Amino acid sequence: MSQRDDTAKQWQITANNLPLNISSGTVTAVIKRDTSIDDDDPTVIQRSEGSGLTIVDAATGKVEIVIPTSVTQYPSSWFYKIDLEIDGRTETVIDGWIQIADT
Repeated sequence: MSQRDDTAKQWQITANNLPLNISSGTVTAVIKRDTSIDDDDPTVIQRSEGSGLTIVDAATGKVEIVIPTSVTQYPSSWFYKIDLEIDGRTETVIDGWIQIADT
């Protein structure tokens, strides 16, 4: 991702390498500078359906997350994770690092 981009990125939630139907669940995401920062810290960017997170196709587990310019303002790395809550259980289903390249 390039510096100063204001963009959205899509991910697909899977189980055993197969698309996962997420229609009966709740998807949330966080973007933060480091894994050591608590998810409820005020510096963490929270995403939920209708607030920076869109369910693109629930049947195939596709979601889109808006990545704000505050993340891409400077060359850096940001940790993200996507959580899925189904039947009262919450699990991190995707996580990784967003790399912001100097432009």
